[in-house]
Amino acid sequence: MKAFLWIVTSIFIAFWTISAWVAYAVIDVSGNWASGNADAVTSHPETVETLSWLARVLAGTGEFIVIAVWAVGTLIMAAVPWLLGKLIDRARPKPVLQWHPDDPRAAPRNPGSQRIP
Repeated sequence: MKAFLWIVTSIFIAFWTISAWVAYAVIDVSGNWASGNADAVTSHPETVETLSWLARVLAGTGEFIVIAVWAVGTLIMAAVPWLLGKLIDRARPKPVLQWHPDDPRAAPRNPGSQRIP
């Protein structure tokens, strides 16, 4: 069961990573396009520089947010099967060894040779 959980989680993490990569690429391309075409808004050189700079800052911030959300999501997805595995182990009954008092394995073979701490 644990192996199945980890396989399913790995598939979800792969899709999550591809989605984050696509979002990162879209933000990067959009930021480059916006900063490159800032002169289409105005012809004033200082305003063009400011708009270009602002587009790159916003794109960089968006790229950072994508990476941070990807990392947090990946950690959460990895924690789910780990926690479920712990719960499955805890819910699974442990074998109980029941010794009969007359069983020679229940008592020390030579009681006098036992050292008392």
